[in-house]
Amino acid sequence: MTENTVTTIDLAFPAEGDATLKLGVGACRISVKPGGEAWVSGTYRHPSDALPLKITQEGGTATITQEYSMAWNLIGHLGNIPEFDLSFGAGQPYMLKLDGGANEGQYDLGGLPITRLEINQGAGQMTFDFSAPNPEAMSLFEVEAGAVDLNLKNLANANFSEMTVKGGAAAYKLDFGGDLQRDAHVRVDTGVSGVEIKVPAATAVKITSEAVLGHVDVGDGFTRKEGAYWNQAALDGGSPLLTVKAKVAVGSLSLRLT
Repeated sequence: MTENTVTTIDLAFPAEGDATLKLGVGACRISVKPGGEAWVSGTYRHPSDALPLKITQEGGTATITQEYSMAWNLIGHLGNIPEFDLSFGAGQPYMLKLDGGANEGQYDLGGLPITRLEINQGAGQMTFDFSAPNPEAMSLFEVEAGAVDLNLKNLANANFSEMTVKGGAAAYKLDFGGDLQRDAHVRVDTGVSGVEIKVPAATAVKITSEAVLGHVDVGDGFTRKEGAYWNQAALDGGSPLLTVKAKVAVGSLSLRLT
C-alpha cells in the first residue's frame, strides 16, 4: 500500500477586509467541526505520491484545494482515500464556499458566524448539521448538487433569510430543526429526486409543493389553505414564519412535522 503523508493545517483569520473561505476538494473523506482560535486547523492525510494540499490566500480570501497530478489514480488507491479532519473557527464573520466531487463528508457548522454559504456537490454522501445557532445573519444559503445523498440538519439554526436548493438525481433530507430567528424563505427545485422535508410542529411553516411526475406525501398536522400546506402554528399567526416552495420534476416529496 502507498505510504501516507500527514499535513498539518493552521490558517489564521485575515487581518483586514471581508473574509471568504473556499474549500474545493475532489475524492476524499472530510470531517469538519466548530472550534479553535484559527480560521482553519486540523490535518490532511493523503497518499505520498498524489494529491498534496494547496492553500492560497489573497486579501481576505483563503482557498484550500488538492493538487492533482498524473500519479493520482483512484482505483489504484482504493482503501487509501485522502482524509481531511478540520476545525473551523468563529473568531470573525465570513462567507463559506464548499465545492466537492466524490466526497464522503460530515460537517458540523454549529455556532459559526457564516454570512453566506454556498455548497456545490457533484457526487457522494454528505451530512451538514447546524448544531447551534449562527450568531450572524446569513443572507443566502445556496445548495446545488448532482448524484448526492444529502442530509441537512437543524437548518433553522443556520439563520438564513433565503435558501435555494437545486439538483439532479439526488436524495435530499431537509430538517428545519433548531431555532428560527427570523422569517425565512426556501426554494427547492430538483430533477429525479426524493425530497424529504421535516419541520418542528412548533415552528410556523407554510409549504407550497409540486411533483410533476411523482407524488407528494403529506403527513399529519398540515391544513390545506390558499394552495399551500399550513401547520397549526402558521394558521395561528405564529412568527417568525418559514415559507417553503418545493418542486420535484420526477420523484417524491415528503412533508412531515416533528
